Amino acid sequence: MSVHADTADRYVELALESALLRVADHVGVFYRGDAERDAFVVPLVSAALAADCGVIYACDGPTPKRVAAQLAGSSPGLQAALAREQVRIVASGEVYLAGGSFDPSHTVGFYTDALNGSVARGYPVTCVIGEMSWSLRGCPGTERLLEYEARYAEEFDAAPAITLCLYDLEKTRGEQLFDLLRLHNRVVLNGIEMQNPCVDPRLLLGGSGPRP
Repeated sequence: MSVHADTADRYVELALESALLRVADHVGVFYRGDAERDAFVVPLVSAALAADCGVIYACDGPTPKRVAAQLAGSSPGLQAALAREQVRIVASGEVYLAGGSFDPSHTVGFYTDALNGSVARGYPVTCVIGEMSWSLRGCPGTERLLEYEARYAEEFDAAPAITLCLYDLEKTRGEQLFDLLRLHNRVVLNGIEMQNPCVDPRLLLGGSGPRP
């Protein structure tokens, strides 16, 4: 079951240099290389903690322990936030590739449980950050990525979450980029936030997207 909330009662803004994020946003973030990713993610986590949001970060490169150590350098309260489970840092394989292949239903279920848990711990808004480079390595099931993005957008449309899907342009082919742009109303591209002229509303509404 989806996590839903009256977002008017959970007003949160995360003001970053490259984006202004609000509850129910689902943003595609396209970057080049780890340094550009970190320049976006580190301030994002700090802003989320300052706003008393929960954070779920699925990292694809370094281990969760290394990511936590890196974030702690800019967010002094991170270790305490990890201890009280305000922040969860998990490996992308645990979220997206459990059992060795990608199953959209399993991943949607993971985030449903995670958001419910965050709300239960007293964090009415959660920032969901997912590094998606795992999907560009030909792992089993990744042909269902667009189905997953469409299902996520539909399932969590009214959820108390701010969602960011991170894609490394250095690992993304041109045709993949076009497909991904069709599924995000807003994007951050080369550090610039913009409304997405390529979005396909039919996919976001589930009208023509692939279904299981």
